[in-house]
Amino acid sequence: MSVKKDEKLLIIHGYSDGPQSFKKLRDFFVREGGFKKANVFFLDYASMDDEATFKDFADKLEVDYNRLFNKTERINVVCHSTGALVVRAWLVLRRTRQREQGLKLDCPVKRLLMLAPANFGSDLAKMGQSFLGKFRSTFFNSYSHKEDFLESGKHVLQGLEPASPFQWNLSEIDLHTEDYFSADKDGNLDNTCLPFVFAAGYNYADELQAKFVKARKKAGTDGTVRICGTSLNTRKCKVFFNKTNKPAHITWREEIKFSAIPFAVFKGLNHGSILDVKHPDFKAQTGPKNLILKALNVDSLEDYKQLFSEFSSVSEKNYKASKRNYKKKYQQFFFKVRDDTGLAVDDYYIDFYVRDQQGNTIRDLTEQFNKYENKFYKHSADDSCRVLMLNYTNTRRMFNQLKKRKLMLVFDIEAVSSISNIRYEKSFFIVYDGQNKTVGISFLYPNTTTLVEVVLNRIQSDKLLSVKDSNLKTLSKVRNVRNKPSGTALLLDDN
Repeated sequence: MSVKKDEKLLIIHGYSDGPQSFKKLRDFFVREGGFKKANVFFLDYASMDDEATFKDFADKLEVDYNRLFNKTERINVVCHSTGALVVRAWLVLRRTRQREQGLKLDCPVKRLLMLAPANFGSDLAKMGQSFLGKFRSTFFNSYSHKEDFLESGKHVLQGLEPASPFQWNLSEIDLHTEDYFSADKDGNLDNTCLPFVFAAGYNYADELQAKFVKARKKAGTDGTVRICGTSLNTRKCKVFFNKTNKPAHITWREEIKFSAIPFAVFKGLNHGSILDVKHPDFKAQTGPKNLILKALNVDSLEDYKQLFSEFSSVSEKNYKASKRNYKKKYQQFFFKVRDDTGLAVDDYYIDFYVRDQQGNTIRDLTEQFNKYENKFYKHSADDSCRVLMLNYTNTRRMFNQLKKRKLMLVFDIEAVSSISNIRYEKSFFIVYDGQNKTVGISFLYPNTTTLVEVVLNRIQSDKLLSVKDSNLKTLSKVRNVRNKPSGTALLLDDN
């Protein structure tokens, strides 16, 4: 099995790496994938330049593509880690320009193979922005440039953080607005990019570096990126908190991209070793090798759908064969909070808790859920953007208890404005209702990122603005009252 001899392949490295690290991968694609060596290209970009942005990389890649591939030739792309964000930024930039200029829409990438992609963040990114990270990138990285002395790629690392506004904006376009990650109504793939995601299932817990960098052994990660954040099978919703003490209203974004993008998790491989073509788990029957070669030969929508099923089957087999610490699945929720005027809300607290049908907080299950959830990650440059990674496996088990006791898992938001005469309406969102199966169950979806745009009702008191009658008497009666504690805050008050 091999791709057409005349097809081109572009390999894109990750953060603080370089094309020299991918020679063995190149040889693999020449030897096993049927590519001519002359048709394999590498992309090299300055990921540790503090001034460089993903848009810079995308813009230059557009120039090089048009020059080297005749502006219209469709190529295959294999990317690792941060390389996924580079190629996605390029596709978004190209499509946006085509729409703005009224040009014919196309998609230059035919197949996109993502190995341990950083689609939704790395817990190491903030660390890289520290002085220690700059020191390491300058003196202990052979791919650093002399002109980038004590630099580590400020904008790139901010884009790599979990809860990155860059990731939100990118996904808003390529996963939830544009259609080049989907077939047309006739199933035609001429202007379609076919994405495939290969996630490493193990972290560096057994290696020495994990003793010095705790994030290297964080559960639910491959030692660098969050496994659930590699998948492109995202969903997006808006939650409207606009009625005091009433359930919030939710609307789901219509699916535009493929509803099922091939995704698999592979045992025994971490963020680095997933590139090792000689690793036993890479070459295994349930390893990436076979699926990579099959992905390179997908030419029809039916083939793509069939391969999705095979990816899913292989992934489940890997989970069953994994060591105990790697069997659990995770899901992350990317929250972006604003008010109903469109202004960002950056001072807030999201509280998940269990309550009964009468609104009473249930202490034992609330405390149990708090053990399941990881801490919220707040983006370093935008406090309105935060990510919560949940232990999906444990949460799903908890739903059985909620069902038996007819209880609800909900979350509410306590937000504070910097303006003294402004407050926000407080209500709650039902994640799961044990009494009503149809509510909330779709909110959980393993190995994915769910984008949640929360809209709070902004309320201004009469002191800020009011209408008066002819006798200068205030007609409205809007006071700036404080919200009553609920959920975990109420339990703490009880103590």
